[in-house]
Amino acid sequence: MQNVRINYGTAVAVQNINEIQRLRGTPLPDDWIKARLHPYLPDDQTTKAIAELLDVHRIAVIHHTAGTGRYTTALHALTHERVKNIRQVRREPNERVELEGLKDENTGWILDLRDEEEILRPGFGLHLREAADHLRTMRSYLVVVTHTNTWRPVAGEATDLAHLLAPPTALDVLHTHLERHQPHVRDLDRWRTDEAIIKQLASATPAEASRLARIIITAVSLDDSTGEPKPFKELVEAVIQSAHNWRTVLRTWHSNHPNSAHRNYLLAAAALDGAPAEAVYEAQTTLGEALQDAPATLCGQQGPGIIELTHTIGATLGDDDRIHFLKPGYAEAVVDYFWVDRPHHVAAFTRWTAEQAASLPADLGAPLAERVTQWATRYSLAKQSFTVLRAIATHWAKTRHLRGQATDLLVAAAVDPTAGKRARTQYLAWAKAPDADELTNQASTPTALKQALAAALAQLGHAYPQIALKRLAELAAHTTHKAVTAAVGDALTELWDQPAHQDTIRATLTTWFASSQPHYTAAARRAFLHLADRTTTEGIPLLLAKTDSGSSSFALTGWRCALEDKGDTDLQHAVSTWLDSALANDRLRPAILQTFTEAVFRSDADRTYLASRFLALHHATYGWEPVSPGAQPTARTHLRDALVIALREADPTAPATLHHAPNTP
Repeated sequence: MQNVRINYGTAVAVQNINEIQRLRGTPLPDDWIKARLHPYLPDDQTTKAIAELLDVHRIAVIHHTAGTGRYTTALHALTHERVKNIRQVRREPNERVELEGLKDENTGWILDLRDEEEILRPGFGLHLREAADHLRTMRSYLVVVTHTNTWRPVAGEATDLAHLLAPPTALDVLHTHLERHQPHVRDLDRWRTDEAIIKQLASATPAEASRLARIIITAVSLDDSTGEPKPFKELVEAVIQSAHNWRTVLRTWHSNHPNSAHRNYLLAAAALDGAPAEAVYEAQTTLGEALQDAPATLCGQQGPGIIELTHTIGATLGDDDRIHFLKPGYAEAVVDYFWVDRPHHVAAFTRWTAEQAASLPADLGAPLAERVTQWATRYSLAKQSFTVLRAIATHWAKTRHLRGQATDLLVAAAVDPTAGKRARTQYLAWAKAPDADELTNQASTPTALKQALAAALAQLGHAYPQIALKRLAELAAHTTHKAVTAAVGDALTELWDQPAHQDTIRATLTTWFASSQPHYTAAARRAFLHLADRTTTEGIPLLLAKTDSGSSSFALTGWRCALEDKGDTDLQHAVSTWLDSALANDRLRPAILQTFTEAVFRSDADRTYLASRFLALHHATYGWEPVSPGAQPTARTHLRDALVIALREADPTAPATLHHAPNTP
């Protein structure tokens, strides 16, 4: 059954942010909870059983198969406990959970273990039991949602905490969705009793029933928009076909229309659903060129025009001269059919979508990018194939206006609650693959895709920091491309803002500083200089905000790595930031001067004075405060000269006279 969704104008980027906030444990917004529970069909016995578990044990384990409403049932149970906040326990896949770390009072926690590849190790059930007293002290509750097969190995450890969910029938779920929808769904009683609908739901899960309800709602809404309602049975047939992705209808249509001009018009109209007819007509030509279809030479009014073509593909030309498909999910089904039917043209088609999204006016290009992002995400996760997603992300990453959408696409696939693990596993394989320029070699990864992946990992790090760091490390290890290295450095800088992971990032960068592989050191250098250039609200360099020895050692090692390369704007900005801080803060001045002076030595153990580092720092110092002939000394010139003298005096090979010589630039 196809998962037809209506976006209601919500951008993919916004959806990603909401999902990441949920995964990182941010309190779930009341509006989001209400929206999830609005069509929920409660069962009195289930509600009572879970409430008793929470009252006695503060913990309940809800288990069943996928699509049975486990998460929504958990939300419903916790709202009835009237807790202050409902939050999801932050964790990485298969990571041990320390429930004593849930410190928030009066909170309802959801531990989401729905991924069928999740493994619960011996002792998990016992740990749940041990957490009961802690949760009672905090006046909080915990609901675990998982698959029955996942729970079974540890079920004997906590039998009295578990509840096997008894899901409502699919027909009841459908009825509830349709009854509660606003505006009112036309012919509600007929939808409830139609034999074809009942047959479609014969073995459906509640999740599949809710999807069918959304298809019905969409079909009725589209039909109402025409002003000429179709017969009810015709609507039912459209709903059933949509549930099966219109595959039979599209197969018949393609068999009856072998003309590539018709097929290209259909595909262009689907991709640009709702666009002006003129834009679609022009787009079919560029699409044909992209697919290497040689257009027939026509003169005058030979060949079909817009009205005939639009009728041929089963679309509607509105009074506003825009082309619409008034069938639920039909535009997506057309593109899906093409991806399956013509896999050898996927790269060419996705390149065409990138060109269209970049060249069309914003009111057409942006919706195209949003649609394709959602379609590609659903297609990739449903098929467990990332060929389409790889092609789209690569072509979009190469287009300046679409780089953000390329990142959004990668994030959307990775945070999917049921199949995101497959995407994250695929990203690891892409990160480990060698560089390539194009898509043709499946054993390598295009550098444009690697850059987009680094940006996506920076966002994913808020939910899955260890997973993100692992893949960023692999990206750095398997590239020789400067732009990829820079993207990794930028991502690490963004992840630094999570205090809980600063020690891990510090250890990672410290290892990279000393690496014999230049791509590691380049990524570490970029990340360090970004961090060194940042200050607290008081103007103190971020890396000096802590006074512990670990922070000081990291800063010194980082400066030694940063000064190894020739000077650039990043180095100049970072040096200037530290000198500005030294000028404004007498307390920090000795530490900053000492750090810079020590940075010219190879290491603490090897006191070799490196002239290349001296020259890089010397140049940056005079870049901060240049020499102005005849100007009076200032606090800035005194600080500059103090640093230069300190650097020269540190040189063990410098002539003794230089140690007391007047400063010269």
